[in-house]
Amino acid sequence: MDGRFRTPRAAVAALLVVAALTACSRASPSTAPAPSSTLRLPPPPVGGFDPPVRVSVEGAPTLIAEVARRPDQRARGLMQRSELADDAGMVFLFPARGEGGFYMLGTLIPLSIAYVDGDRVVSTAEMRPCPGQICRSYPPSGPYTMAVEAPAGFFSRHGVRPGSVIRIIGETAAPE
Repeated sequence: MDGRFRTPRAAVAALLVVAALTACSRASPSTAPAPSSTLRLPPPPVGGFDPPVRVSVEGAPTLIAEVARRPDQRARGLMQRSELADDAGMVFLFPARGEGGFYMLGTLIPLSIAYVDGDRVVSTAEMRPCPGQICRSYPPSGPYTMAVEAPAGFFSRHGVRPGSVIRIIGETAAPE
């Protein structure tokens, strides 16, 4: 469900292929989704995800979030998960600012997303699972360097809105 952003020219072609196969990529809405049995999902990332970090969200409980900082990790994201603990999530780190939206291909549970630039929320959205190959996009309201996914309703329930502060607590390698 997660593999969305604009990158330097060298990676654009590869990302376009990944975006066509993944959730949370730039996409156009569709009214005729393909049957779920024909979904082409990216494989789980080699070596899994990076170790979890804590995500401190102004006005909300701290999340324990897996880290997706490589293209293969961002492409897979939270696809095929049947549940997510109330204090769990995933943080997507990008090597450059982007504006592409996320979508929910292969994602079984509804999620909240916060697009973040630096340490400030740009915008949030409530995302619904997509049963087909072409899914609705949930675009940000501006450029971002990080996205945080949490259980459905998390950000709205805790009053997180544009300008709210989000910080990563813990170490992670630089995004690729």
